[in-house]
Amino acid sequence: MKFITDSEKFNYSGNTDPGSFEMWYFEALDNDEEYYFTARIFTRNPFSPAEKKSGSDISQDLSCGIRFYLYFQNRLIYDAVFDYKKDDLKTDYTDNVVRMLLEKNSFYYDRLKNKYHLNINYSSQEFENKFKAEFEFTPVSDKLTFHENINPDTNSELFWLPVSPLNQVLAKIKFYKNYKRVKSIFEGKGYIEKSFGDVSPDSKHQTTYLGKFISDNYSFVFFVTEMKEVKKFMKILVYKNNLLMLEKEEFDYTVKKTLFSSKVKSLEIKSSDLKINLKNDINIESSEFGEKYISIIDVTYNDVNILKNVYGFFENGAR
Repeated sequence: MKFITDSEKFNYSGNTDPGSFEMWYFEALDNDEEYYFTARIFTRNPFSPAEKKSGSDISQDLSCGIRFYLYFQNRLIYDAVFDYKKDDLKTDYTDNVVRMLLEKNSFYYDRLKNKYHLNINYSSQEFENKFKAEFEFTPVSDKLTFHENINPDTNSELFWLPVSPLNQVLAKIKFYKNYKRVKSIFEGKGYIEKSFGDVSPDSKHQTTYLGKFISDNYSFVFFVTEMKEVKKFMKILVYKNNLLMLEKEEFDYTVKKTLFSSKVKSLEIKSSDLKINLKNDINIESSEFGEKYISIIDVTYNDVNILKNVYGFFENGAR
């Protein structure tokens, strides 16, 4: 596993080698903690049961897609689960901007304006299924500053890039309810990341735990990947007032799961100066990628509580 800070890697590489994959993640909570959304765009998913079973000879017909979920409080109000052929993900160069396109859906970084854009556009003859959303992410922190961890003890080349851990998010959402068009403005805080690489058929990857939480002054991210017979890859990043305050690569953690399933109830992290308690509140996604939750977190650093009852996202599964 390699933790990297190269924001240029945000763009689609076009790599179609067996075992290669790229996944982009966009997530945000509105300022009233009522609306929240999560989006995943991917090319290949070598961790899925289908790809693991088929290996490098898996059919290329369905090899990229979108998973988009929009919630109001604990109620799903719109979801888009679309799969596409490998050639449907296109790259467009216009106005000095590199855009990644999947039909009418797009995502890109506007370097001149320093903004990330995610556009979800689903057209249908049925009014109830029409949906359009334009999300604008404005980074609050100018650049990533954490240490890039490189570990050669695995036969896979996996990369994790937290593209922009802290963003102001503005969105315009349009959809139909009872055959009437509904417009909504979304204002909040959000997070963008990407994972990518090449996974061999005998990958030692087991599971990943990832949490992302944003408050007015702090942004907190942790990442744990468990590997078979190989050391764990771990990272904690805490930003305060848009600057990296704390970084850790060694800590203890305890995961508690439900009795009759693999769903994670809570997670606790401890080190000499840091203590984190995470409780999963709402299960918002169960898919081939694993489980994703809206969670509540408390963080204590040097006996001072820096995050208390802060909502964010937690996921466990393949990546």
